Amino acid sequence: MLDQHQELYIPQDERALRRVQRKVDELDQRVRGWAQSVIDVLPKGLALLEDETYILGLYLAQQRRLNLELDAQRGEETLRTRLVRVLPFLSDGEDDWEMVHAVHRMAAARLESDLERACEFFCLDRCIPPICDPSIDWRVAIRFMAQDLHRTARQINLKSGYSNSPLRFELALNARDLAIEVAARRRDMLTIFSASSEPV
Repeated sequence: MLDQHQELYIPQDERALRRVQRKVDELDQRVRGWAQSVIDVLPKGLALLEDETYILGLYLAQQRRLNLELDAQRGEETLRTRLVRVLPFLSDGEDDWEMVHAVHRMAAARLESDLERACEFFCLDRCIPPICDPSIDWRVAIRFMAQDLHRTARQINLKSGYSNSPLRFELALNARDLAIEVAARRRDMLTIFSASSEPV
């Protein structure tokens, strides 16, 4: 169903293309929805700006997508059952696994594009070069926060089991500490470039 050409999978007909696009949209909505559910249960008053919380959500969605893909790849013998559980919108057929790769690549590219745009706007709005050591350090701090939160949140049923999970305390404490680190990297970034913009 899909032709491979220079690491790209190209649907052979319009019906296949629509099917892939629909799966990309569903995966994208699923991981972003999960990320938002994590954001919703984080403590109020974290040391994050609104734009940083949005970027954190994108990194959470990115990490969730990667985790779903890795889960789907584990265990060749149980591949079909894993695919159905991880990506229930997949239908049976010889090309399902091939299509999973295509869907994940496209969803990953969409998230990465949104992340790059959000980080660039954040920096440019503050007259900071988007690609420089301080801005990269700031981005890394947010990404690390997302990875750490994902590690804990993926063990919690956020829809029905959050209030009874002992992991909610770990999630809240880690979020507070990591948000402080993000804020510190932001202050460093702002301090460096506010100083460099002052007249000599």
